[in-house]
Amino acid sequence: MLVEEKVRGRSSVSADLIRWMIGQDTGPDRPPSLAVLGYREGMPESRSQSIDLVVVGGGIAGLWILDAAIRAGLSAVCVEASKLGSGQSVCAQGIIHGGLKYTLKERDLSAASPISEMPALWADLASGDPQLGPDLSEAVMSSPCTWLWRTDSLASRLGMLGAKAALRTKPSTVDRDERPALIRDAPGAVLRVDEPVFDTRSVLKTMALAHPASLIAVDGPEGIEFASQGGRVSRVILRNGSAEATLEPRAVVFAAGAGNEALLSRLGLDDSVAQRRPLHMTLLRSPSLPEFHGHCVDGNRTRVTITSGRDADGRVIWQLGGDLAESGVARDSGDQIAFAATEIRSILPALDLSTLPHAAWSTYRVDRAERRTRSGFRPDDAELVSLHEGRLLVAWPTKWALAPRLAAAVIEALPPEIASASTSPVTLSGFQPPEIADFPWENRTWTSHSDVRSAAPA
Repeated sequence: MLVEEKVRGRSSVSADLIRWMIGQDTGPDRPPSLAVLGYREGMPESRSQSIDLVVVGGGIAGLWILDAAIRAGLSAVCVEASKLGSGQSVCAQGIIHGGLKYTLKERDLSAASPISEMPALWADLASGDPQLGPDLSEAVMSSPCTWLWRTDSLASRLGMLGAKAALRTKPSTVDRDERPALIRDAPGAVLRVDEPVFDTRSVLKTMALAHPASLIAVDGPEGIEFASQGGRVSRVILRNGSAEATLEPRAVVFAAGAGNEALLSRLGLDDSVAQRRPLHMTLLRSPSLPEFHGHCVDGNRTRVTITSGRDADGRVIWQLGGDLAESGVARDSGDQIAFAATEIRSILPALDLSTLPHAAWSTYRVDRAERRTRSGFRPDDAELVSLHEGRLLVAWPTKWALAPRLAAAVIEALPPEIASASTSPVTLSGFQPPEIADFPWENRTWTSHSDVRSAAPA
């Protein structure tokens, strides 16, 4: 029998269960039993169980909300119909923005203030400070900073608007010999910005392992059923295989990203409160690519944002976002790859793509799911819609970095009587925690760089 242990003051589970949650093979048998989590096969359970909070959606938002609720003393579960982080969360570039790039456009200045404290907060969480939020000391910080470069006077423009936005993360100009080799000879100023970059999957894994008994996998969207009247949820029925449980939540949070629209529709509620802004991300792969994290800015736009990761075989992967990904929505995959190759040659002349061994390209599309704004632009902050006096909350983090602000807003918005309620922990038998989604670059079709046709300059 697998045995639960207490490590460093928090629940830790066996190696078999950890391998199952992160998608590694646990042998020919079914995944390890949740006996390690205090569940017992055949454990009698009432027909319906009361619970303080049910969170629907196991991305960065849902996991952070679950953690905040448990820290607040609430009984809570997070329900996922696919894999943890699938869709938007695992595809995020992992930069903990402090608002600097928002100072490039006057219309974005209002977004700089809400996000300004996030780099310092995430860095503190990575150091394992338990008073501030989830312990992220086991998560991988890919880089403690990002780099900004462009061809004209970057320092003067950012200095003026950065002061106006009262940024906490101040950029610093670095001398030529302190620059990364890729941008050592870039004309104009090169800035170092203390905005950490996290490996997204490692963050999801770390947060999942903190509360595995509260993470529930169900059989797709059909594995969760709501009993509601006028959009007020009275019961949530969960199903996975032969397992079934009925919960009576005091509050429900939809934190399912693009799935929030379908959830609202299922309750007969208006789904037009949500919007989606699509991206066409580009991937560059080679075992000899240097790891690099930065933004090339051009005028008032982020021309290309580059972050680095590694695939299952240890090869370096560059994710290319920024304006390249936004404008790329109108291009097919082949045109996007050709355009991206041209952009990389233009912004990083020190990188000779033709000499990179086994260089290859791919693309994928992903939607940024957000609360709708009148203009259709990005919201300035994490967003929350409260219905039925906080008993149904619809949540969007807007940016990966803003998940802590969203979770705090959710706890604040819950009905006050929930905090004072005395609810026993639920007992669920037969359910497993969801696996963690793969990075978007795994199991993709790749095009060799030698086969990429050239594109006209931007």
